Amino acid sequence: MKTTNPKTEEVILTSKHLLIIAFIEGAAVMACELLGAKMIAPFFGTTLYSWASVLAITLGGLASGYYLGGWLTQKYQPVRLLQIILFASALLLFVMPIWSTTVMKLLVDTEILTGLLISLFLFLLPPILLFGMVSPVIIHALVHSLNDTGKMAGRVYAVSTLGGVLNTLLIGFYLLPNFGILIPSLLNGALLLVAAISLLPLKKKLISGLLALFSFFVLGSHYHQLSSEIPHSQFRIIHHSEGMMGQVKVVDYNVKLEPYGIIPVRGLLVNNTWQTVINRNDGVALLDYIYFSRPLLSALKPGSKALLIGLGGGTLCREMQTKGLQVDVVEIDPRLQKISYQYFGLHPSTNVVCDDGRHFLQQCQTQYDLIFFDAFLGENPPWHLLTKQSFEKVQQLLKPGGKLMIEFFGFAEGNFGKAGRSLHKTLEASGFSHIDVVATSEKEGIERNFIYVASNKALNFDSLDYSGTKYTDKKITDLRHWLIKEPFWKGEAVVFEDDLPALELMLAQPSIEWRKELNQMYRNRMMEQEVQIFY
Repeated sequence: MKTTNPKTEEVILTSKHLLIIAFIEGAAVMACELLGAKMIAPFFGTTLYSWASVLAITLGGLASGYYLGGWLTQKYQPVRLLQIILFASALLLFVMPIWSTTVMKLLVDTEILTGLLISLFLFLLPPILLFGMVSPVIIHALVHSLNDTGKMAGRVYAVSTLGGVLNTLLIGFYLLPNFGILIPSLLNGALLLVAAISLLPLKKKLISGLLALFSFFVLGSHYHQLSSEIPHSQFRIIHHSEGMMGQVKVVDYNVKLEPYGIIPVRGLLVNNTWQTVINRNDGVALLDYIYFSRPLLSALKPGSKALLIGLGGGTLCREMQTKGLQVDVVEIDPRLQKISYQYFGLHPSTNVVCDDGRHFLQQCQTQYDLIFFDAFLGENPPWHLLTKQSFEKVQQLLKPGGKLMIEFFGFAEGNFGKAGRSLHKTLEASGFSHIDVVATSEKEGIERNFIYVASNKALNFDSLDYSGTKYTDKKITDLRHWLIKEPFWKGEAVVFEDDLPALELMLAQPSIEWRKELNQMYRNRMMEQEVQIFY
């Protein structure tokens, strides 16, 4: 039972009370790490560098907190120390969405990796450091003899870790997909605040509880006001959600496109990277790789079976259906299925399976005439889809003469082109005898894509159909003109294997350059017009 020292009015802690606080602290650590990773995604992306930075700051903060907390136990009483730590960490978690946005806006024009690390140092490290201080203080309060040290330390860290495990599942599978970033931040901050108030004497509990309730109401109202749409913004956000696969937005805006004039556009953004763009008037896609995919799709007869891995807004799937193909779609993010139906005109009868693409391939028994990889996780395609073992499974699922098509970055030269060269080499190593590479631009750069067409039967370019509405100045009347004829794949390259996940490292720098380009074109303009970043 918890009691109070009548002379000092200090709460005397029980082991149960302390273990509950350890549980809350462990839950808050994982909340902070998960939410922090999601907060940086719209600004700095979801590359390997981003995740490595979050993990490094988290582990560094915990290590520093463990050391500092242990040192402070020799100078201060546990109750007072825990009160200060918990109140401070609750405040930091409450304001983390606002503070992180402020910091990252200030650093938006710095070099991406520098801005990423400084941002995490300023908004993620302080609360993580405070959380690290909690366990040593609790262990100090629980240990009454040297014989108890190991047992108590093990118990505290076990309970703390259990809190982290359960909260990870709660946030990942329920809170984040359904309520976004702001609500989990408030809820976890509130838990820390309750833990801090529980350490106060009864009179102070009542006063602090009322103040905390008032502050919670004010902060909640502020977040609600933030989520209200700004009516005069050039960008009108008609849908937004946060989830474990990242932030998703559907945005309406207008663009001037010569010689067509002003076109009303709708875009799908995942972590502020454009996945789908259409003309709102006619639903036609505005991304060039769709126009280059159309004639390739016409190589298949109507009624052919196609598997599309990666749905996005559904524009490529609609092109396949227009060609008369029977399409199965695999999409890992369940939100995109609903979004593609509601906002991008995909027919609700489309067969969409919510699954990881590689897992689906491993379980699949259906034979296809076409398998098309159009999957991206943030800036990068999922590396495990593009290995020799994955392509060997694709070979088993393709009918005789069937084709594998892959949308990929359009770099061919130097270090930036190593990933594209390695992809070609991996397709060769997996047994494809005919590989064509279609480029969506003659100029190498961020905006160019490659479409790899791999088969054991040569593609008949004379039979392709080039009809359909296009919003581009490129003359797409003969794909042979757009083929990469120089054997760029003869340069330095490796074969991607399941036990050699080299793709993410190869794409790290191209992904950063792509993120810079996107920041300059769109995210900065959204920030200038005060479009909300987090929800």
